[in-house]
Amino acid sequence: MDAPVEYPRVVLKRGGDRRVLRGHPWVFSNEIAAAPEGGEPGQPVLVFDGRERLVGTGYYNPHSLIAVRLVRRDGGPLDRDFLAGRLAEAIALRERIYPGSQAVRLVYSESDGLPGLVVDRYGDHLVVQVTTAGLERLLPQVLELLVEDLSPRCVLARNDSHFRRLEGLTEEVRVLHGELDPSLQVVWEGLTLSLDLAGGQKTGMFLDQRDNQRSFLPLAARGRVLDAFCYQGVWGLLALKAGAESVVGVDSSADALDLARRHAEANGLSDRIEWRQADVLETLKGYRAGGERFDLVVLDPPAFVKSRKHVQAGLKGYLDLNRRGFDLVAPGGHLITCSCSHHIRPEVFRDTVAHSASLAGCTVRVLGTGSQGRDHPPLLTAPETEYLKCLFLQVG
Repeated sequence: MDAPVEYPRVVLKRGGDRRVLRGHPWVFSNEIAAAPEGGEPGQPVLVFDGRERLVGTGYYNPHSLIAVRLVRRDGGPLDRDFLAGRLAEAIALRERIYPGSQAVRLVYSESDGLPGLVVDRYGDHLVVQVTTAGLERLLPQVLELLVEDLSPRCVLARNDSHFRRLEGLTEEVRVLHGELDPSLQVVWEGLTLSLDLAGGQKTGMFLDQRDNQRSFLPLAARGRVLDAFCYQGVWGLLALKAGAESVVGVDSSADALDLARRHAEANGLSDRIEWRQADVLETLKGYRAGGERFDLVVLDPPAFVKSRKHVQAGLKGYLDLNRRGFDLVAPGGHLITCSCSHHIRPEVFRDTVAHSASLAGCTVRVLGTGSQGRDHPPLLTAPETEYLKCLFLQVG
């Protein structure tokens, strides 16, 4: 490109540009020396470092702590051709990683160079989530491209994330294209699953655990399994397909367990699984008091830490949960424990689980570690994009 496009300028402070120059896509408001007067949320800008050298093109939101999100590093326009190229690259990557998958994340925000955009495919349906004002402006063009390239039956906006409030955006769930099929089913790792795209957690299901669920199958091939925070029951049902004798699935959500029961029935697995609607921590405590033991315990809770100020409380929660989990593993059995709190780094989570094991008096071997699925690839220069931790443990 001979010259950058004509967009308003954002100039960074000297010293405040270090992280961005190392490849991070975020600019915080206190790192900016000069910005457009009367700037509008989501407007495209050219970003310059503290020496006024061009860094790239991004979108600007004067009302957000993350004031600029860099989108491209060459000063080029955020136009339809650019969006078409980024979307095509993202979709092609997923076809190589998980060819023919009926349920897959096609676009993962910053990691695919489209900050604030998530696109998930479930069969012939697409679910789109937008969390930045800049991407909100570009959504009409993104929608046109998705419809042209993928011919979906339906495109649903799951814009009910609390992150939208941080950008001054309203929350909503609405159909952007076509008609939503309320009886939609997909095949996931050999299971037939019914999906609630408009009302379920995330965009319909937890796509990020695919690789971890594949890795755990050899550990699930025998004995009794406890699936704690089971949600729609996928871990437990996969365990049964792998050869487990029986499964107990525990969750506090009646709606999630209703869907889990439907999944068990659809896959002919209802006779070996028990569903319990209850507080998970209290249930684990009760099992311990009753002398219950399981050959495999899966702990896959929701995020305990929503912000940095809650890190210590969240770590205490993980410590308690894993202590109770270790107490329930039969000698020689296994514990799979997860955290999706991105504010807790992998080494901190591992240390916390190790502390839990020592409190429980267990000797524990690490058989493997996991992160989010390969359709959620972290950006190497942005540790915030890596959030899921999973430990595969054997308990002596």
